[in-house]
Amino acid sequence: MTELEVMPAELELLAKNCKSLISLKISDCDLSDLIGFFHSVTALEEFAGGTFNEQGELAKYGNVKFPSRLCSLGLTFMGTNEMAIIFPFSAILKMLDLQYTFLTTEDHCQLIAKCPNLLVLAVRNVIGDRGLGVVADTCKKLQRLRIERGDDEGGLEEEQGGVSQVGLMAIAVGCRELEYIAAYVSDITNGALESIGTFCKKLYDFRLVLLDREERITELPLDNGVRTLLRGCTKLRRFALYLRPGGLSDVGLGYIGQCSGNIQYMLLGNVGETDDGLVRFASGCVNLRKLELRSCCFSERALALAILHMPALRYVWVQGYKASQTGRDLMLMARPFWNIEFTPPNPENARLIEDGESCVDSQAQILAYYSLAGKRLDCPQSVVPLYPA
Repeated sequence: MTELEVMPAELELLAKNCKSLISLKISDCDLSDLIGFFHSVTALEEFAGGTFNEQGELAKYGNVKFPSRLCSLGLTFMGTNEMAIIFPFSAILKMLDLQYTFLTTEDHCQLIAKCPNLLVLAVRNVIGDRGLGVVADTCKKLQRLRIERGDDEGGLEEEQGGVSQVGLMAIAVGCRELEYIAAYVSDITNGALESIGTFCKKLYDFRLVLLDREERITELPLDNGVRTLLRGCTKLRRFALYLRPGGLSDVGLGYIGQCSGNIQYMLLGNVGETDDGLVRFASGCVNLRKLELRSCCFSERALALAILHMPALRYVWVQGYKASQTGRDLMLMARPFWNIEFTPPNPENARLIEDGESCVDSQAQILAYYSLAGKRLDCPQSVVPLYPA
């Protein structure tokens, strides 16, 4: 349930009547109103949703005492002055979500240095390379790391630097138990990806987005780094790579196909140079079940033929490619129970956003999937279902 408003008194009643309650995630509720709840819910191990609505009011939150078993925590609007509330039990924390806080890079360093037993960490890229260095030195048991993008308008993330190959290399060397990495980075090199492939042998889910804030990236294309990562991380089942134009050549796209025999889900953006790269890619993805492509340079015909060469594929979504006005070449992949939905490019919807790139609703899209239900009857007017004559 979302957007469910609950009064503090109701939460206290819940705690008193449910002594075995171990997990609670709520919408915004000021922590100072939950003192009674925390006193009653002695078995609580996971809590998320508490907010600091009045930053700097230390006296207001001084009496907040978390349950002794609490080991998973996500707080909102926490700033430098409030983070000390976590210090008394930081050493037992296994999960920490700092995505919706006002912490600086230095704050992240101070707090994470007190959390040696973390298994799961979620942050924004304000953590910076310096913060990731602290994670690498402190959190040797870390299994899941998520680094979300920060303020697109600039702010702490811009002032203190984002995440680059420096931080990722430190994480790869220091956190060798990692099973999941999702990161928005400002810069990247082949060496960083090679480090992940060399040291993170337990990785089963890897997702990387290269932001477009920096004019120059240290090293592109990332062909060799991607190849080493995929060869080294043999347990990978999910792989996402969203780059910038020039981030991966046709050769690199071929490497993904060659080294992705066990991957079942993949998202790729701004990869490859020509249809030849897509052909190389498709020939190796024998177990791929779900594929998403964004901002690609491939023709409609090449996409249809590539999809035919991936025998396990059950779902494909392509957004932004060299489309025709009718989607006629998509019929090359027609087969029983395979629904094809084509959204033509719409110049009337095209508009420019601040960086000069066209918006999503002006781009052609393909959605194709297996369905035993037959033809879809509720397509919006902008979508053209394609079926054999």
